[in-house]
Amino acid sequence: MYKLLLVTDREDVREMFEHQIPWQKTSFRPPFIAATAQAGIDLLNSKAIDAVGYLLPRQDAMPLKRFLRYGRPSLPIFAVCDKAEEQKKVLSETRAVLDRLHADIADDYYDEEAMLTIQRDELVHALLAGELHDWEAVKRSFKLIRSHVSLDHPSILYEIDMPQGDVYLSGHSGHAQQRLENALRNNFFGRYVDGIYYASAVLTPRHIRVVCMPMHGKEPESIDALGAMTDAHIRDSIQKIKEYLDLDLTVTQSAWLESVQDLLCPAQAQ
Repeated sequence: MYKLLLVTDREDVREMFEHQIPWQKTSFRPPFIAATAQAGIDLLNSKAIDAVGYLLPRQDAMPLKRFLRYGRPSLPIFAVCDKAEEQKKVLSETRAVLDRLHADIADDYYDEEAMLTIQRDELVHALLAGELHDWEAVKRSFKLIRSHVSLDHPSILYEIDMPQGDVYLSGHSGHAQQRLENALRNNFFGRYVDGIYYASAVLTPRHIRVVCMPMHGKEPESIDALGAMTDAHIRDSIQKIKEYLDLDLTVTQSAWLESVQDLLCPAQAQ
């Protein structure tokens, strides 16, 4: 059973975790609980913890946030709620992520960080495909799988046409569209480049989307600076794709997003 750590100075939340969550019906042991950031860090250093959640005043949380960022970069961080029913939903989401992280996969390449990367790729694909509608759930997911992107900062979305897409994909055997998407992420657009997270998705044989999101603490000084960086990277990546894959890609549109929330269905993005 998975082991959780809750770090909070709120007695009502600790009470809820201790008495209102039916731990015997979940895949979790009753959690370790700490009241301060340092106590939480001490437990992380002494216990085998599968996921951590914290609810502390911003300044009080900083030592724990720094420790998690640099000392436990692959440890899932779950949201902490003050209502039991909401927390049960979060725990279900957390269990799904942990199940995949700890799946019995024969290939040693798929360590926890690799599995987190796969889940990040799947999340941003669904976001770019317009399949996600619950903004609070999206934010929880980005935090849970440790994406480190600045979700509330302006981002840039590129719409890209691939005129030869049908011909190219038909000439490659099974799962060609997925393999092309993986190649774009791994070999061309990349993921993390100069403090910007490039998330790409091949939606149809002719339609590719790339959203460029600044990382926490690495946001460019201005929107113009962000645009100059992403325009140059997208242009260079398209040239490399032409050289190595003999594919012509054309940016048909680029648009500013006030935040990544703009990618959700407008009628349900509140």
